Amino acid sequence: MNKIRLDLNLLEVFCHVYEEGNFSRAAEKLSLSQSTVSGHIQNLERYIGARLFDRLPRRIVPTRVGQILYRRGRSILDEKEAALRELKNFLDCAEGPLTICGSTIPSEYLLPPIVARFHARRPAIRIELRISDSQTACNEVLSGSADLGFAGAKLDAVDLSFLHFATDELALVAPNNKEWRRITSISPEILMRKPFLAREVGSGTRMTFEKQSGLTLDDFNLIGSFSSTNAVKEAIRAGLGISVLSLLAVAGEIASGEFKTLQIEGIGKIRRDFFVVLNQKLSLSSIAAAFLDFALDDSSHATQATLIPNFR
Repeated sequence: MNKIRLDLNLLEVFCHVYEEGNFSRAAEKLSLSQSTVSGHIQNLERYIGARLFDRLPRRIVPTRVGQILYRRGRSILDEKEAALRELKNFLDCAEGPLTICGSTIPSEYLLPPIVARFHARRPAIRIELRISDSQTACNEVLSGSADLGFAGAKLDAVDLSFLHFATDELALVAPNNKEWRRITSISPEILMRKPFLAREVGSGTRMTFEKQSGLTLDDFNLIGSFSSTNAVKEAIRAGLGISVLSLLAVAGEIASGEFKTLQIEGIGKIRRDFFVVLNQKLSLSSIAAAFLDFALDDSSHATQATLIPNFR
């Protein structure tokens, strides 16, 4: 047998001839001349080293070799068409996957409504939202395992770029109980002796607080370190201690009077920014670019912290 070269164009011509059972009808469908179609089939037979059709006076009949080639060839052409459709849908942002890795506050409070509105416009796009801390979100984008990251802190990484996404405010949060009800402010010295609940190392909340306050949580009376804002909130409810949290995260509890905020004496408002994290060395897919444009243009992601009254 000669070395087989299954050129996709020849394969497509062959399948049309097989399905039509006629050279002229196949040529008509392919917008080719009958002689061109006959020539392509002869070339294919020469490459394979066997006849694909028996030419009878008024019809053609596929040989056993032709039947085998058609069965496999049609499958190849169907896969090609499926690949082209999937690529078109992906490039047109109509269908495909999108992986986002975000730190706690963006992932739990800012992104869900944006994802919901984006899904309403492009329902065939499958979005995976991974919740982590700022450090992990940046690492996921850096490694290419996430298309986009949303973080509460900028990390030093040569290949990453950061686009401003939203602004929030951090506050010292305590339960609105008998111990704390009449207290409106606290000195850093007293605060460091109180039972304190911290976010984990790598958390944007923790990094922002330490940087802007000039305080180091290692000097505090740390009761525990938590990788979830909700876990910190539950620990506050249980009376385990107090913590510095995002006003976005405690808006409901403050509005209901369950929690209150305290002023740390000598320290002004601690604002924090949230950023979209991009890998400068990797091309952004059309779907990721579409979501990024949508998220940045979506006015509803404006921080709720600016809408929360000053409960201090």
